[in-house]
Amino acid sequence: MASTPDRAAGPPRLDPAVAGTACCVVSALGYTGANICLRQLAGDEVSRVITICVKELVAVGVVGPWLLWRWAAGDRFLPSPPTLALLMAVGLAVQLVGNLGQQYAFGVIGLAVAVPVVYCVMLTMAALLGRFLLGERIAFRTIVALLVLLGSIVLLGIGATQPGVPVPGVPWWRAAVAVGLACAAGLTYATLTVTVRATVSRGVSQMVVVLTTTGVGAASLGLLSLRTDGLAAWRTLPGEHLAWMLAAGVLNLIAFVAITKGLHLTTAVHVNLLNASQVAMAAVAGIVLFREQVTAWLVVGVALTVVGMVLIDRRLPTTEA
Repeated sequence: MASTPDRAAGPPRLDPAVAGTACCVVSALGYTGANICLRQLAGDEVSRVITICVKELVAVGVVGPWLLWRWAAGDRFLPSPPTLALLMAVGLAVQLVGNLGQQYAFGVIGLAVAVPVVYCVMLTMAALLGRFLLGERIAFRTIVALLVLLGSIVLLGIGATQPGVPVPGVPWWRAAVAVGLACAAGLTYATLTVTVRATVSRGVSQMVVVLTTTGVGAASLGLLSLRTDGLAAWRTLPGEHLAWMLAAGVLNLIAFVAITKGLHLTTAVHVNLLNASQVAMAAVAGIVLFREQVTAWLVVGVALTVVGMVLIDRRLPTTEA
């Protein structure tokens, strides 16, 4: 008599590589949409502090009540005090250095230059931090790719300070400051990438990570905005600007949750590699939507960025989700 198939095994599990890739694609689309919203606000010269504060408040308003409901239901998910302190410190650096710096760069050098610079630095530093802090392997081709990405940063930085700067009328010194802030943003995002992977891999809920990093940002930036802009700036905030901020927040939350899950399924370098497809999307959006100027420096720099991303070793680890 033929044996009956074992039904207890249940449906086959989705390959972590496939799930991780899907998360990264969703994250890339979400971050690109959020960056377009932020670029619009930067072009309108809206307060950077209020912009980032409202964007982060979206995550707090969505994730906070859900975690409270889980806590009331008896789910005790708080991380250890050292882990919580680490997440808060990294989250504060991401908000005050990364997000504010990137927002400044959007208004000075535009999407087409700022996003590639941020991602080149983030890919490079995520690889190095992943190697030294998480013990992740760096193949020879990845080393070559990182050198190409460093070359791309140099070319984009030089090009941004030339007379043909992507955003017309910007003095060279402001463009140089913007490139430096974009590099600093990439460094903080790389630190966040590796921190998220390390904490989520140890069992910390990804929603706790989202609430902690965005909650720190909303609180600190809210206080900073009251000090720098005053309460009147909030009262007179145009509805159009508020809509752009909220849209950026929603898209950013979707992207953040997706990349947090992706970090749990694969290595930091692989996540950033797949997510960096937004470099091309950002360049196209900057040129088409915001009429940012196309220069030889920009074309070569973005091309080198793409080459570097292609060269990075794509092999996945065998860790289970």
